[in-house]
Amino acid sequence: MNNVTFLPWVDPHTATRDVVATVEVEPAAGTVVTLAGVEREDVDRDDADRDDAELDETRDEISSPDVETALLRALTRHDMSEREVRTWLAVREVPENDAEEWVERMHRLGYVDDARMATHLVDKLVDRGGKGRGVIVQKLTERGIDRATASDAVSHLDDDSQQQQATDLAVARASRMGTLTDEAARRRLHGFLARRGFSSTVIREAVQHALGKPG
Repeated sequence: MNNVTFLPWVDPHTATRDVVATVEVEPAAGTVVTLAGVEREDVDRDDADRDDAELDETRDEISSPDVETALLRALTRHDMSEREVRTWLAVREVPENDAEEWVERMHRLGYVDDARMATHLVDKLVDRGGKGRGVIVQKLTERGIDRATASDAVSHLDDDSQQQQATDLAVARASRMGTLTDEAARRRLHGFLARRGFSSTVIREAVQHALGKPG
């Protein structure tokens, strides 16, 4: 049996067993990605007929197998917000009523979850991008996450953690400003941290610490 790689945002232990993806993606030889996290061969023999019947019923509700194939493939490449899925369907001229059914179905199967996506993006923007709350919320809303969900996703970024992050960034950047005057270095550090979404209070303290002089 081929090795199975599950999508990072689908829990194989909680995925609905009677929903089996109609698309398999082969990113490398010998590896099969099964979208719902269940291999057909793993279905108990006694349940095979029942599961096949339920799968056929699901297929009857699908307006276009081509849409399903393309959408699921898109969701294997990267996480998408509900708004991004709606845009994706609109670009392909899927009728509005059908699009609503597709969005609801992707929610039900766990492939579209704005709260989960927001949490993932926050972690990525903090750990890899060194971004502050302001820019993070902006980037989440640009991806179609509503502001309330975005605010919840950044709620764990308290003032102390933001201050430490901004200070570390300022110190690292200041170490490369040896030839600048204090005023020029201060301006550059302020703009550098502001573009990353830190508050003015956080920036002021970070710059002061980095330059070793009162702001």
